[in-house]
Amino acid sequence: MATASSQLPVDAPLFILVDGHSLAFRSYYAHAKGRDGGLRTSTGIPTSVSYGFLRSLLDMMEAEQPCYVAVAFDLDGPTFRHDADDSYKAGRQEAPEDFLPDLKNLQDVLKGFNLPVVTSPGYEADDVIGTLAKQASEAGYRVKILSGDRDLYQLVNDEKGISVLYLSSAFGPRSSAGAMEVREEQVIEKLGVTADQVVDYKALCGDSSDNIPGVKGIGAKTAAKLLSEYKTLEGIYESLEKIKGATQKKLKEGKEDARHSQYMAQIHLGVPLDVELDHCKLEGFDADALSPLLQKLELYQFLKQLPKFQKMFGGEVDEAELAELSPASSSSKSASSSPASSRADVPEFDDEDTWFFSPEDTAESERLVPVKVEPQIIQTQEQLTQLVEHLKTCTDRLVAWDTETTALEPRDAKLVGLGCCWGDRPSDVAYIPTGHTVGKYLKCAQVLDALKPILESDQHPKVLQNAKFDRLVLRSQGIQLAGVT
Repeated sequence: MATASSQLPVDAPLFILVDGHSLAFRSYYAHAKGRDGGLRTSTGIPTSVSYGFLRSLLDMMEAEQPCYVAVAFDLDGPTFRHDADDSYKAGRQEAPEDFLPDLKNLQDVLKGFNLPVVTSPGYEADDVIGTLAKQASEAGYRVKILSGDRDLYQLVNDEKGISVLYLSSAFGPRSSAGAMEVREEQVIEKLGVTADQVVDYKALCGDSSDNIPGVKGIGAKTAAKLLSEYKTLEGIYESLEKIKGATQKKLKEGKEDARHSQYMAQIHLGVPLDVELDHCKLEGFDADALSPLLQKLELYQFLKQLPKFQKMFGGEVDEAELAELSPASSSSKSASSSPASSRADVPEFDDEDTWFFSPEDTAESERLVPVKVEPQIIQTQEQLTQLVEHLKTCTDRLVAWDTETTALEPRDAKLVGLGCCWGDRPSDVAYIPTGHTVGKYLKCAQVLDALKPILESDQHPKVLQNAKFDRLVLRSQGIQLAGVT
């Protein structure tokens, strides 16, 4: 297999493209689940997005040392995909009320750093990124795309020097900013198809997160197997008579959906843009213009590191001023604004797995006394029936639910257990193993059939941590989760 830059010199300049909304939402939800509802300044300005985004971006830039950077965002209006299908992305929740002003402040800060914020009416950030990646690669740049969206895997090309810095811990060791670099080999490992087959893969098995239907009844494994044998969607339909049984029937009945899904999943590479590649070159920033923006958001730890960032961004800097930064204060990993706090002396985190937690949360957790729970382990039909009968009575109070799975990505995850909690006593909690490799457990279908009337009922209020994940996992099992408050 070709290396990541087989047609590019190893010292070719690096162009980083940032999937703005992907990183913004990741930053928001990393903090919004805290007991204080996210990060805010002392005057109440939300900063979860601004802090988390800048923290991850600056960490990435320090590790990767790019020469060019651009940040792409979606716009509020409909895109050509919505014009083609008004159900596209239907069912997605509206952005939280405090997300949008935070995002606006972030974009102002990015412009203060002299980073291009790139959008295009009628197109998504993915299309903007695809167009810029194509242009940059053809101009001789290595390209890395920072995103948590696997749709962008279709852009990965080792020979053209295009890879994805994927924001997920599912891959294991990270490269920078909590990201794992995905090249062609990693796409195959993750999806079972090559990068240039990703669009056809989605055409077959769909994408529930974007409401792209795919072919009804064709799952990820079948899609990967078909593409392994017939290479393309066109090749599959040209060889349809060779495909036997139920799969052939599903493909015949779903041909129109497959073509439509292929169109919806394809990233456009010819988006009209009002930015040139040269505009994305790092040439420093106006610290006097940026400082008031950081002060307004009380991002003091970033503010006092401006000399370091100026050098990182290709600007001129006073080396004496830079030398005054101590090792402790020179790290872009230090905390900033915290919930209902504007303290500038918050401690720093050395653990890369805990930086998304605020200092107050960490300090409070150290003072809490652990409570030993006494969960009911549901391993027999009799125990399951008793639990269901009890849960049926829980219409006047919240029940917390959680899924245990084999993976961190919903479309890859297999359900291995369900947990629920309905009270504050140590025994008011149950766990139902459904797919463990050892021990006694019930069949998954048996458990879900029993729980389905409750899980799909609006009359049984529920709370979940990261409900989107659990909703997608359960949807893949035929459960339409309802009643989430």
